[in-house]
Amino acid sequence: MSKGAVCFHRLVTVQVTVDIVIWFAVAVPVLFLFLHGTPYERGFYCNDVTLSFPYRPDTLSTSSLLVAGVVISVLVILLTEVLNGIDTKCPQTFLTTEVVVRWIKSYAIFLAGFILEEVVVKVVKNRMGILRPNFFDVCKPNFNTSVCPGYITNYTCTNDDYKEIRNSRLSFPSGHASLSMYIAIYFCMYIEDRLQINFSRILKLFLQAALIFIAILCGVDRIIDNKHHPSDVYSGFLLGAVIAICVYSKAKRRELISNNATEKLQVNKNSRDCCTCGQTPDVEPQTPMPLLQNEDLDGFNCECSTAVKTQILLDTPFKARRHFSTPITPTYRSEDVV
Repeated sequence: MSKGAVCFHRLVTVQVTVDIVIWFAVAVPVLFLFLHGTPYERGFYCNDVTLSFPYRPDTLSTSSLLVAGVVISVLVILLTEVLNGIDTKCPQTFLTTEVVVRWIKSYAIFLAGFILEEVVVKVVKNRMGILRPNFFDVCKPNFNTSVCPGYITNYTCTNDDYKEIRNSRLSFPSGHASLSMYIAIYFCMYIEDRLQINFSRILKLFLQAALIFIAILCGVDRIIDNKHHPSDVYSGFLLGAVIAICVYSKAKRRELISNNATEKLQVNKNSRDCCTCGQTPDVEPQTPMPLLQNEDLDGFNCECSTAVKTQILLDTPFKARRHFSTPITPTYRSEDVV
């Protein structure tokens, strides 16, 4: 192995190691906040109807959302690359080392944005301590009713379930709405830039709409389950969308576009090479190339598209105009000769 290759592999190893260390350095505090964070103990108005909703179990738990997010994100990346592979005029091998490396890079950046989103959500939740709509049913507060309808700060929760009481103080913003919208927006932009197909004009649109629809359903379920106020869900949607746009635009968009440009050039080259599809004539044509007309392309049984034919005309001597300046030998009549 050459010295340059050794240096390159060493650099890649260092980069991967540093990124993993940074990822875990951020992920561990996030996990701690999720499990043991102490939210701010906010008071309430004793007649606040927005806190009087009954407790209901989660329709979509946090663990289920995480699993669904991982599955959906992997499927989106895989489906995008498979569709790109089968759409080319000449079949291309989509499961190559280069493609796998791109998958890993794409997912690594996605995970970095996920950790960033969770940091913001968990910190804001604990610092704000906004009460959930089911707070009264979960906490069952004991307080001096003589101060009603004033603001209550001195109270005691009579419920013994400390986990649920702690969780009832973490309403703003909605973590489910934020995470689901982050996944949806990130991969909507991924599909927009990466998925390049010609066999359908609406498939890309429907894939993006499906991601947004699933994210909206996650937020709606949190309102129906009395886990969040509508403002919590709206704020979660906005937060997830902003983080997705920032992460994708800063760290991913340029790389995807450059990869697409490189692949288009490669596909163009392969398409031109494939144009004859093994049907190249055994005998070289005798007519000089500049004198051929556009319709002569069809004489090679070319399976390429019109766009590829146009590219051939631009990249080869076909683009030269037919020359009609060949001198004509004059003929003489006998009576003209003196």
